Amino acid sequence: MNPQLPPLNPLRVFESAARHLSFTEAAAELHITPGAVSHQIKALESWLGFALFDRSERPPKLTRGGEMYAKGLSVAFEQIVRATQELVSSGSAQVLTVRGHTTFFVRWLIPLLPAFQHAHPNIKIRLASSVDAVDFRRDTVDVGILYGDGPWEGLRSDLLFSDELTPVMAPQLAARLPSGPSTEALLKLPLLHSNRRPQHWPDWIAAVGAVRKNAKNDLYYEDLSVIYQCAIQGLGVALGQRRYVAKDLEQGILVAPHPFVLRRSRGYHLVCPQSRADDPKISAFREWLLKYGVDSSLENFKVG
Repeated sequence: MNPQLPPLNPLRVFESAARHLSFTEAAAELHITPGAVSHQIKALESWLGFALFDRSERPPKLTRGGEMYAKGLSVAFEQIVRATQELVSSGSAQVLTVRGHTTFFVRWLIPLLPAFQHAHPNIKIRLASSVDAVDFRRDTVDVGILYGDGPWEGLRSDLLFSDELTPVMAPQLAARLPSGPSTEALLKLPLLHSNRRPQHWPDWIAAVGAVRKNAKNDLYYEDLSVIYQCAIQGLGVALGQRRYVAKDLEQGILVAPHPFVLRRSRGYHLVCPQSRADDPKISAFREWLLKYGVDSSLENFKVG
């Protein structure tokens, strides 16, 4: 080993602690104890001959030298990640990792993957599900899915589909409605709200020209997949994303008794760092989705 190269494990631990400015968070990320983090950093400080953290502060803060060293290590570790990704991509079986929400994967992307894999057998798709938005400074992934208006600084973004929201419910719940669309009758039913998309129902109600306060029999959930399953079971009315519910409507598992669909530019974007936008595997995935995925699942969508 190069005698000028510090021990690698303490370097990795220090980089994490410096990035988080927390021994506890670094320990959680690396699956070790905070005491082990402190021990590894002391070993690195001993090798270097100077302190990296000022331990008189609570919590410990980086010294001036520690700040400079952390910046240099951050660049070095990014280069290691990039070199590893390029090596993996150069093999006969490339892996493309996609970060996104479970509902997006289950209700839109996964049904498209067999056709993509048939068209690109040399690219294997790996799905990384998370409730948190993708952060390319933190996540070792190739592309991600972001919901919003965009654009995002430093990212190439391509709109996959925009919001098209309409009430959906189980047939047995819809049977309680009068014949013909009635906004008033619909809004008397329990509504299923998303805590992550709290404005969806208020936006739809305002757009249809109605007024409604939250009712005591409304239900609130974190996960959109749970909301759709509750709607299928007849527990209330979900505000269905057009792309997500097309198959349920086609099969009669859900019905959309109201004709109004809230359409807006906000939607789901495929994103990646600008610096990697032209990577062959990313370009292949993006171009295929934009050509074949965007119009999928629409042909059987009907309301009323």
